[in-house]
Amino acid sequence: MLRIPATLLSLLLLHFELGTVSAKPGRRPKYTVDENNNIINNYNDLYTLNLTVAGTVFNVMLDTGSTDAWVAPTDTDVLSGNFTDTGAVAAIFYGDGSNFVNGTVGIAEVEVAGQKIADQAFINVLNSVGEEFDQEHGVIGLIGLGFDGPSGDIPAALTKAGYNGSEVGKSVLTNIFDQNPTFGRFFAFSLSRVGDVADSADASLTISGYDDRYTAVQDAPLLLQHPPNSGMWSVQTDDVAINGVTIPWISSSATSPKAPKTVLLDTGTSNILVSQELRDAIYSAVPGAILAANSSIPNPNFNQDNDVWVIPCDTPVNLTVKFAGLDYPIHPLDVTDVSFLVGPDGNNYTVCINSVTNGGSVLGENLDALYGDSMLRNVYTVFSFGNETTPPHVQLLSDTQTDEAAQDFALVRSEILASSPLELSPQDIINLFDGPSSNSSDVPSSTSSSIGTTTPTPIQTSATASSPTETASDPPSDDNSADLSKVTSGKPAVNLADSDSTTSNSDSAAAKWGPIIVGLLGANLLVLLVLTFLGVMNYIRGGRTTGASRAVNASYVPVKLKDEGVPRRSSFERYND
Repeated sequence: MLRIPATLLSLLLLHFELGTVSAKPGRRPKYTVDENNNIINNYNDLYTLNLTVAGTVFNVMLDTGSTDAWVAPTDTDVLSGNFTDTGAVAAIFYGDGSNFVNGTVGIAEVEVAGQKIADQAFINVLNSVGEEFDQEHGVIGLIGLGFDGPSGDIPAALTKAGYNGSEVGKSVLTNIFDQNPTFGRFFAFSLSRVGDVADSADASLTISGYDDRYTAVQDAPLLLQHPPNSGMWSVQTDDVAINGVTIPWISSSATSPKAPKTVLLDTGTSNILVSQELRDAIYSAVPGAILAANSSIPNPNFNQDNDVWVIPCDTPVNLTVKFAGLDYPIHPLDVTDVSFLVGPDGNNYTVCINSVTNGGSVLGENLDALYGDSMLRNVYTVFSFGNETTPPHVQLLSDTQTDEAAQDFALVRSEILASSPLELSPQDIINLFDGPSSNSSDVPSSTSSSIGTTTPTPIQTSATASSPTETASDPPSDDNSADLSKVTSGKPAVNLADSDSTTSNSDSAAAKWGPIIVGLLGANLLVLLVLTFLGVMNYIRGGRTTGASRAVNASYVPVKLKDEGVPRRSSFERYND
């Protein structure tokens, strides 16, 4: 849950002149509450629900990647009821420790999903760094749905303060199970997708029971926790397939491609994280997709490197994950993300990029992949803590039909593209943002500045060929989009020098404007150095105090929990409000 430092990210955005267009064209992700007021979908990036603590309702994130619960009261959201402040100091650090929440452990009546717990331990957050963006958007807490243990932050803090931490510091789920001994010790999720044709199928969280629509999940194979007693919702998975072709995938802990891989199922992470090799194998099989190495094109999801795959927006990526020999197709809308970016030329562009990203060191030694919400939206998932005869396990029921998903993708993307800024070909958008490379002669140039077909293009690395020169036309607008008349001005996306200009004209222009240009460049460099110095100083201060500043679009980075080695959540606010 480590974020890119806000001030440094602001400088990066300034330097590359990148940003998110304020217009929100077409059918787009949005904030929605399911019909049972059970789970709240926040732009497909994170899922929350209402947790009542000491009489106050908090909107908190659901996280199967952690266990403890915490809330961060504000001036308007105060703990109005009675609660006991134990005085036990607890802190949860993320990443290198620069992002954290801390406070004292409180004990109060808690209500969630219709269940009341008389004495529930939670962290009453007094200070935080890195949570400001969530809190400004109404998410002011977290409820962990992972495994209990004496080494958890709350139990350990209580034990240190003289309490019986293992007993007093039980998680919310454990307390619910303990006060209902005849209940099965499991819970089940369905996660909605907003922005598709169905426009948010009802999501649900059921404790010790099943959603009536998905009772067939009881017949699904048991995916046992792996490694056993790991304290995580990690299981073994098979290979993945792209467009029906299986991609061999070697586990980091094995040498045979047939060996099972270990994947963590985490509702607190927005997307799918895999190795760099698997990510590149997936998107290299997509017609027209091109890899931009070390690119300045931003990816809204966590990505260990700066490599970005640019994909034609109307090209579906048909990804299938496999468990216990069964196929679980992923909706094409969950495999590519649409971004609206301001290019270096000042014009706005529609760019589609990979949502399956390089997890890198986040995965650690014991995980081969992390499947977040973009995968979990496609299945109904049962998380079982097991019993005397059956160890902890997960069951999955596929909820995505391939043919329906293909039709859904085609309709949704056509609506978005009809009212969005100009979309260039992948090669041209890479040229625009990253510039032509030294080996541009080895790569064929795109013949069109916009995408009208999905004709396959050779898979390329980095930015090559010349910049686009065709005239951009104004995209149509609708009620869902702002006035886009300023998005494309009818001028070429990039102004290139006239190849027929004479030498004398060039010399004259250089003599006239050269000193002025040099002066302006020097002034810009001075401003950038000043901003960098101020940004670094603000970051240093922000890392030690509450309320550090944030960038317009904060990128939440999943990292290993400092003491437990458990990857944490990530999410991304894709639109300005």
